[in-house]
Amino acid sequence: MNRIRWPFVPMILLAAVLASGPASAGDRYLLPGFGLIGKYSNNFELRLGVAAYDTGIFTTHDFNGAVINGELLLPSPDLLYAIGSPRPVIGVDIATAPDAIHFAYADLNWDAHFTDRLYATWSLGGAVTSATELKHATKYKSLGCKLLFHLGAGLGYDLTEHASVELYADHFSNADLCHPNNGAESAGIRLGYRF
Repeated sequence: MNRIRWPFVPMILLAAVLASGPASAGDRYLLPGFGLIGKYSNNFELRLGVAAYDTGIFTTHDFNGAVINGELLLPSPDLLYAIGSPRPVIGVDIATAPDAIHFAYADLNWDAHFTDRLYATWSLGGAVTSATELKHATKYKSLGCKLLFHLGAGLGYDLTEHASVELYADHFSNADLCHPNNGAESAGIRLGYRF
């Protein structure tokens, strides 16, 4: 499972956004059968959460502990309107496990609302890891590269216009650009606040 080419999933979703065109004069796109893209693309947002370390769909659960996740989402600049007004993201995964490794990342994030409150969120970007043993790790999975790709996905619910709660997961790997490519994942829950 380490060799799954996960970047193709968001690329397919992005192509669907491009094909759908704008739903209105604002920064919103309607993705047929999926939802409204970019409902809050003009807002800042802070997302903070906790996740299980080394837990995800494409990883084995070899290590225990927790991850503190934090993200700052910025308003979407006009130049990103053609691809569905994704918001730039700066984020961190800080692990609490013994001998844990950490990640800092920068992404583009899309949100698609199915209803007024229920939405999906996904992001794609790059990351850097604090890991020093990249090829033959003894205390964690061998990631192969210091610079990695980052993929995040979640399902959220708007509690109010400003507050939300999300189930989310993220994945870090090198997309087979380096060897080995064992990847790292976490999954958990987080709160969001838009302003």
